[in-house]
Amino acid sequence: MKKIQILVLLIFSQIAYSQVKNADELYKTAKKLDSLIFDIGFNKCDLSHYKSIVSKDLEFYHDKGGITSGEEAFTGSIKNNICGGPNKVKRELVPNSMKVYPLYSNNVLYAFIQEGEHEFSELYQGKWNKGSRAKFTILWILDVKDWKMKRVLSYDHHI
Repeated sequence: MKKIQILVLLIFSQIAYSQVKNADELYKTAKKLDSLIFDIGFNKCDLSHYKSIVSKDLEFYHDKGGITSGEEAFTGSIKNNICGGPNKVKRELVPNSMKVYPLYSNNVLYAFIQEGEHEFSELYQGKWNKGSRAKFTILWILDVKDWKMKRVLSYDHHI
């Protein structure tokens, strides 16, 4: 009987700390942060809020572009390559691909993992042309009361 109780407890603990539902507040927070990084920052080139949501010691690992270390380098890369380059690039989150996994320490939420897929398009001669599709994983850390993008993996880019 004791083994069954332990097994049931383990199963429920996995359910409690698995992916959150789309209606959950943490999911909504992740969706908002994703929009700030990509819809507002990447797509509209408004990088004014990056300092408040990107960790100073960010590590961004890209399967085609290598490693970008630090908030300043990351913001500079977006500013110079995406917003300042001759060809504009747009990023869109693939519908229903985003998943959010909370991370707890002593039952206190301290971080979450956001994963999903995104597609990129490039503006060429006034027309958006579909580019690559890729997977991403982002570790968001709660820094006092603010969420900070701490570690990013962007991989499996393919057309």
